[in-house]
Amino acid sequence: MPRRARKKSSTGIYHIMIRGVDKRVIFLDDEDCCRFLDSMQKAKRKSGFQLYAYCLMGNHVHLLLKEEAEPLEIIFRRVGSSYAHYFNWKYQLHGHLYQDRFRSEIIETDEYFLDVVRYICQNPVKAGLCGNPFDYPWLGCSRVTEKDDLLDDFENYTDLTGESLLRFVNEPCDGEHLEYSGAKRLTDREAAEHLQTVCGCESVLEIAGLSDDLRYDAVEKAIDCGISIRQLSRLTGISKSIIERICREIR
Repeated sequence: MPRRARKKSSTGIYHIMIRGVDKRVIFLDDEDCCRFLDSMQKAKRKSGFQLYAYCLMGNHVHLLLKEEAEPLEIIFRRVGSSYAHYFNWKYQLHGHLYQDRFRSEIIETDEYFLDVVRYICQNPVKAGLCGNPFDYPWLGCSRVTEKDDLLDDFENYTDLTGESLLRFVNEPCDGEHLEYSGAKRLTDREAAEHLQTVCGCESVLEIAGLSDDLRYDAVEKAIDCGISIRQLSRLTGISKSIIERICREIR
């Protein structure tokens, strides 16, 4: 099955997540974080994209941006190659640093834009890294955190400012978005219940009989929520080789 084409946003705005390969930590100290942001700044000057928020989270990164002169693939080729070269040189490593393919979700309404802003701001709190998102040093968000030359104003997408915006980003987030859930391993019961919910089926055994597209989506959702390939195969009856092939296409 060929790799799926990435969904295109009519607004050009995307929520992006970049992950370390095999859940590898890609930021080991403050210098690494500064270097990644420097790579973003250099790519921004060349690609002309708008950046509204970012959060560096140890083994993954969240970004909220709008592509302009260059498409996402070129933007992240610039960022990825620059930072990977630095990281491998510094730590005397070889091979890939990132999961093969960055993940993205399209943003086409102001409401969804704001919910992603809130989700990114809450990421370090949900991970237990701080009690207040504004205490986390590697979170940058236009209109929310301190002035940052890397960020662009998102005044076109909201009238919220000051205290009203701060209250908003601290309210419960409506969606999971590009949830990174590699830390927690689900029990078989938890995994089965989750799969039944997201796939709308009464039994996980139904997933094996779904159409190719629906089965593909089910596998992607399962992997994203922390279900291992072995566990997914055991619960659904889908062979490991098929699940592994789908995972390669997702990445």
